[in-house]
Amino acid sequence: MRRQRGRELGEGSSMSWKEQRNLREKERRMRMKHLCFTLSSHVSPTHRLPVPQLIDHSASYMIQLKEKVNKLREKKKTLLGEVGNHSEGSSFNLPKLSICSRGSIIKMNLIMDLNMKRVMLHELVSVFEEEGAQVMSANLQNLNDRITYTVTAQAIICRIGIDPSRIEERLRDIIF
Repeated sequence: MRRQRGRELGEGSSMSWKEQRNLREKERRMRMKHLCFTLSSHVSPTHRLPVPQLIDHSASYMIQLKEKVNKLREKKKTLLGEVGNHSEGSSFNLPKLSICSRGSIIKMNLIMDLNMKRVMLHELVSVFEEEGAQVMSANLQNLNDRITYTVTAQAIICRIGIDPSRIEERLRDIIF
């Protein structure tokens, strides 16, 4: 058998170490080209930058993102701190009940402290149903030391409607 450029003619799949090295280098370059393209699409999607400028631009972009994340973390801490401070101080009056009525739809939000009297969601829903409303949604959320109740209801008979003041009065009897 004759040899031709590092291969034997009878063995088509065997490559020389030089060809293997060249193939690995080609694959590495293609992978780097793909990674640079992906980075470019994230950092500056409108125009392509040369690789050195792309790296500089992406480094400054990452610094901006870190600063933004830090600001958002600080904002979250201050907001959660305010919630914690409100529970310790008496400046924030709890429970807080708000009722909004628009046409035949009425929405109730109630924020209570965990240490206060327990109110069951079905009690709030039953007030709406007894006053002639069909409850469309009722939600309960726990956040730190707060419980938030949200009930949205619609009048069964639109011409008659719902009396928000009557519902608020009955809800206050349950809460307090």
